[in-house]
Amino acid sequence: MHNTDTWANTFFSGDPPEFITEADDSPKLREFRPEDDRWRLGQVVDRTRLADATRIQVFWLRHEGRRKYVAKVFPDYTPEQAAEQLRRLRVPESRIGFQIEHALYEFDRFSREARAYSHIERFCPIEERIYFPRFHGTLTNMDRSRFSAGYAHPRALVLEAIKPDLRSRQHSRNLPLSPLELEWYCSLLCDRLRRLAALHRIGVTHGDLRDHHFRLPGDNYDTVLFDFSEAYTFTPHWPYRVNSGIPRPLKKISEGERRQVELHIQQRAEDRDLRSYLVKSISECMVDDALCQPLEKELLEVIIFRVWTRPDYFSMPSLSSAFPFLEAIRPADDPTWHIRRGRILNCYESVWASFIPAGDPPASVMFHGEPGFENLGLKYLLCLVPRAWDIGTSASSDPKHAKIYDKLRQACSLLISSKIIGCIIHGQEIVEQASRKFDC
Repeated sequence: MHNTDTWANTFFSGDPPEFITEADDSPKLREFRPEDDRWRLGQVVDRTRLADATRIQVFWLRHEGRRKYVAKVFPDYTPEQAAEQLRRLRVPESRIGFQIEHALYEFDRFSREARAYSHIERFCPIEERIYFPRFHGTLTNMDRSRFSAGYAHPRALVLEAIKPDLRSRQHSRNLPLSPLELEWYCSLLCDRLRRLAALHRIGVTHGDLRDHHFRLPGDNYDTVLFDFSEAYTFTPHWPYRVNSGIPRPLKKISEGERRQVELHIQQRAEDRDLRSYLVKSISECMVDDALCQPLEKELLEVIIFRVWTRPDYFSMPSLSSAFPFLEAIRPADDPTWHIRRGRILNCYESVWASFIPAGDPPASVMFHGEPGFENLGLKYLLCLVPRAWDIGTSASSDPKHAKIYDKLRQACSLLISSKIIGCIIHGQEIVEQASRKFDC
C-alpha cells in the first residue's frame, strides 16, 4: 500500500491543514442516546420515493408522537459485497481476504456518512456548522418493532429534523431574467459554494452533489447540505477510491464539485423556477409587475426576523437566505411586498440581536458589538434597518442613534415573547426621521 504521508500530501496538494494530525482511520462514532425508550420510526420523509430494501430510507423519528429527529436507515453491507467491489477494482484474489475489513470501512455507505458527520462535528468551525444537519449519533441494533413502515434494517444515523419551513427555510424559457431573479440565482450560487467550501476546508468531499441535496423535498428554498452517503472523509490511509474515482487531489475534486453546483444553478435559472414558485400563490400579472416594473417610492419599514440557528457570520444576509423570511411575514393585503423588498434589500443595514432569557433586567436583548453578545449563543434576531438612517451595525453613543437602538430593543423583546416569525414596523414607530424615502 502507499505511504500515508504521501496520501496526505497528494490529497491536499502538498499543503495539508493542521487538523490532519488529529484525524485517524477509525474515529469513535457517537451513539444516539434518547431521553428514554419511548421512540419509534414513523412515516418516510419523502413519500414520492419508491420503497426498496436495497436503498437508503429516511424516516421521521418520533418521541411520544412528536417528530423530533430524522433517522436515515441503511441496508446492510456484507463482506461478500465488499469482496465483489474489490474484484471490480481488480484487486488480486489472493489479497482480497486481507483487505475485506478495510473495504467494509471504505465502501459501506453507513460508515462513510457517519464519518463525514463526525468529522464535521470535530473540525468544522462553529459558525459554519449550520450549513449541515446536526448529527445526534448512530443506531446499530434496531429491531422490527421500531418500524411502522418501510423495510427494517438495524443501522441508522439520527439527524436534526430539518423541515421545509423557516424554523429549520407555466412560463417561457426565452424571457430574460428580471433583476431580482438574476440577483437571487447569483446569491444562491454564492451561498451553496460557501457551504461546499466549508466542507472541503476540513477534508470532506460530498461525492454526490444534486440540486435537491441542498433543499428538502417539495421545498423551493435551501436549508442545509445533506446526504453524505457517497462522501469521502480524509484519513491518513491511502484509499481504494475517492468519490467513485481514483485517489486524487482535493483541489481537482473541489473544482469538479463547484462546477456541478454552477450547472445546477444555471439550469434553475434557465427554467426560471423562482418565478414558477411565486406564481403558485400570486397571480402571474402581479408577480411579473413586481419583478420588472419600476418601483414607486415608498417608506421603508424596519423588518425583524426570528432566526432559529446561530448565523454563519453576523453580516448582511444574502438575498437567497433573506427572501424566505420576507415571504413569511409579507402583509396579507400586500401579496408582492416581499418581492419589492427583495429588490431593494441593498437599501437596508443589518443589525443582529441576541436574547438573554434571564438576567438583570430579565428578558433583555443585546446587539452585536455589545460586550458579551458572542457568548450568548441562544436566540438570534435580525433587524433590517433602512440604510438611510445611517445608524451603523452596533449600538452607538450618539444620543439619536441610542434612542433608535432602545426602540429596536423593545421591539425585539416583544417579538421574542411572541410566537410569530417576524414583524414589520413602520419607521415612524421607531424614529421621527422615518419620513425619508429610499433613493438607492
